[in-house]
Amino acid sequence: MTWIKNAIIDVAITAVIVAYAITMATWSWWIIAIYTPLMLLLKVFALSGAASSVQRKADDVPSWFYHVLYAVNVVLLLYASFLYAAIGWAAIWILSAIVESKNKPKMKKT
Repeated sequence: MTWIKNAIIDVAITAVIVAYAITMATWSWWIIAIYTPLMLLLKVFALSGAASSVQRKADDVPSWFYHVLYAVNVVLLLYASFLYAAIGWAAIWILSAIVESKNKPKMKKT
């Protein structure tokens, strides 16, 4: 479970989304409104050829963990009626799945 430290930012943003869904605090709205488009840009960059040299490390966070976090984020943002952010996180989730499927090693046919 050494990969938990690699996911600390993702867990923190999910905590901010939880705080927003519960309290509707303005500070959390701003964090979500700024972080979501930045994350979306990073995922689009990951789909480009420029990011192909970046490899996952053995101690990286398992993909299922991100899927759980992204699902929680989308559901909480929908619950809080922050639709633009919910759509953004759904797009982040979809782009992550696409990047993951592209990065999986292909099996050679013999």
